[in-house]
Amino acid sequence: MIARCDRAIVEAFQDARWPPVDWCFELLSAWWVKSLLIIGIALLADLLRPRLPPAALVATVAYFAAAGIAEGLKAAIGRPRPPVADPSIHPLVALPGSGSMPSGHAATAFAAALAAALVHPRLRFPLLALAGLVAISRVWLGVHYLSDVLAGAALGSAVAVAAWLTLRAVARASRARARSGASATSARPRRAGAGREEQHARQPPRA
Repeated sequence: MIARCDRAIVEAFQDARWPPVDWCFELLSAWWVKSLLIIGIALLADLLRPRLPPAALVATVAYFAAAGIAEGLKAAIGRPRPPVADPSIHPLVALPGSGSMPSGHAATAFAAALAAALVHPRLRFPLLALAGLVAISRVWLGVHYLSDVLAGAALGSAVAVAAWLTLRAVARASRARARSGASATSARPRRAGAGREEQHARQPPRA
């Protein structure tokens, strides 16, 4: 059932191709959109409204983690890409040699986009919309099935949440240690001053 739907969607997209739309999806599928563009937006948001942990850091960690996990799953699952399974499907871009499930583009785009959106919630709609277009571009271009990009989006989202929770916990622990260290440092002079006052009070008055 899923395989039939996947094939039908890829074929429908191929029949609907139109050069201006093809160009847009080829642009959205470029490597720098899912990486440099999304992380760059996160960095700009950090500069305008600093947060801890920084969105650019969380997005970068999530991006590389999702990329590594996706490549491992592709090798383990070994699903052929649409043009390999069906020679009547003609991809519009060079066909990667890796497996089809899950989509690495969808995984990394959603990982970086959601990670940045968790730190800066105002960015969630534009960033997730951009990640969705990156994912759909892979189906339109004929190099992935719809289930591939849905699996990639789910993987990337899970990685983004995990990265955000982990780095947020680290940032909070660092802030707590910094506060306790500052409190201990400021308390030392007060204790020393109190000790001197007590020693002075104990001295007998001079005749």
